[in-house]
Formats: sequence, structure tokens, C-alpha cells
Amino acid sequence: MILREYAAAIALAGAALAASPVVTASPAPVSGATTERHHYTMNARVRPLLLFWISKSNVGDAMTLRRQDGAETEYSLLIGSDPQRAPRKINRWGYIDEDVKGSNATVIGLMTESDEDSIEQAEASIKQQDGQRVFKVIRGSIAADQAQSVVTSVPAPSTYNFRHVNTLLELARRDRHDGRTRSVTLPAGTRPGFLSALADLIHAHVQQWRTASRVDAGAPITYAYHGKIYQLRATKTERRSHAIASQFEIRNIVNGELTRFSMTYGTEGALAEVPLTVSFQPKWWLEVEIVLDDSTQGPAVASESHP
Repeated sequence: MILREYAAAIALAGAALAASPVVTASPAPVSGATTERHHYTMNARVRPLLLFWISKSNVGDAMTLRRQDGAETEYSLLIGSDPQRAPRKINRWGYIDEDVKGSNATVIGLMTESDEDSIEQAEASIKQQDGQRVFKVIRGSIAADQAQSVVTSVPAPSTYNFRHVNTLLELARRDRHDGRTRSVTLPAGTRPGFLSALADLIHAHVQQWRTASRVDAGAPITYAYHGKIYQLRATKTERRSHAIASQFEIRNIVNGELTRFSMTYGTEGALAEVPLTVSFQPKWWLEVEIVLDDSTQGPAVASESHP
């Protein structure tokens, strides 16, 4: 799954950020396109030993984009650590884009490969890369109840960070060495990806708060990713001043694997349904927090340069 690797785990923490105000699976056409963009600052805590944590602020960035044009909605996320600011010069990042139009959708994901089990292994991995590393690009498409996806491996300089996303996507397009295609039949009501599933769930929570002055966790939402089916559900919700704080859980419906994260999102005004903070612990030695910071724009997300 997207969360099995460290980079993809950071991508999930940030993917929650892309769930800005939502449209339904079959939205009514509207005139003109609208775009919403947000920047987030990444903070991190690392634990070189089991006894204590070391915290560091502003170690990376996340940028999100939500574009709606009639029946089409696109969610984009670019998130990553900055090796010039991150502990031990860690360079992990990811990009996700979901373009949904009715029952059809296209999905692209890019992430750095990583399977370190400790901060020492992460540091050693950086030293062993010797100028090159492998990036994974996942392309998927959904038509009606069928989903297909394929992975491309792209070798590139190890110094590439999240600011090089457009360059890597172009490399993947020019020099494709695709692996085996995954296909899956989707159950009725399956969302085309994690971003749109989370957007639906946040939208339901905020609407319930507005109409009933309360928030229930609600039913899980099923979504597809890279030929597999997952369920996203809120396990706990709590009202706060002008915001909702929730804990979420993702379950792989085949093997039961669970992934958990928490976030807060606004309920009123311009920040309604906009994630404010996201917290996720992808490794026992690493905890990531992303905080809304629109005081700076940050680097462009890929979809801004590649319509």
C-alpha cells in the first residue's frame, strides 16, 4: 500500500491536507473553474533512542491544490522534507494527483523509495545512495467499476527533492519501464482515491456540525489505490472552537493492515473543510506534523505546471 514505505507514509500525512472543500461523486455543472491552494509547514520529531524525542520545526513543506471545473474535480498534493532543514538531512517526499470526472478518474503518484527501520538506517541509506536513487511513479485510471494501475521506476540524482517533481514526472514520461499492471473491480460507491475519500468524509462531518450541532464518526468510505481496495473511517471526532478534531484509520480490506493518523479541520468561513493540522507517525522513530501556513506560497504543485 502507499503507506508501506516511509516516503509514502509522509505522503499520506500530507494527503489529508488535500481534502479541501469537496464536491460529490456526480456534481452539478457550474460555470467557470475555481482553484484553491494552501501551503503547510512540516514539523518533525525523531527518536534516536527509545527513551526520548528530538523535535525540529520547519523541516519541510506541503502544497495542495483543489481545482473544480464543472463536473471535474482535481486534488493535488506535493509534500516533502527539505534536506537542508530536516534532521540528518533526510530527503523524503511524495506527490499525489487525483482527477475525477463522474465515474472516471486518473491518478498519479510519485514517491521516494525507503524501508528504513531506524534513524540510523535512514542516515546510512543517504550515505550509500552514491549520487543516484530510484523513484516510483504510479499511474492509475478508473472507468466505471474497473481500476487499473502500473508502476514506473525512474532513476534520478539523489539530490532531487520535492522541488524537482515536474522534472521527475517528465523523466517518467520519456523513459518508461513499466511493471505489471494491476486491475481490480470496484464495489459500488468506491471512491477513486484517498484524497477524494477523505474529502467526502470531512464534508460529511462539517455538514453534520452545521445542521445538527454535533459530529458522529460516520460510516467508512471505500476507495481504490494501486489495484487494491481500502476503507477509510473516523474512529473518534471531537468538537473544538471553529474546528473538528478527528482520528482516522485506513484498513486494507484484504489483509486487514491498519494505518492511523489524526487531523483538525475548519468548520466556518474560508477555512470550512480545510485541514488545519495533520499528525502521523510512519515509523516508531519518526513523527510528522503538518500545520497550515498560508503566509508563504511555497513551490508549485505539479498540476500547476502540467495542466
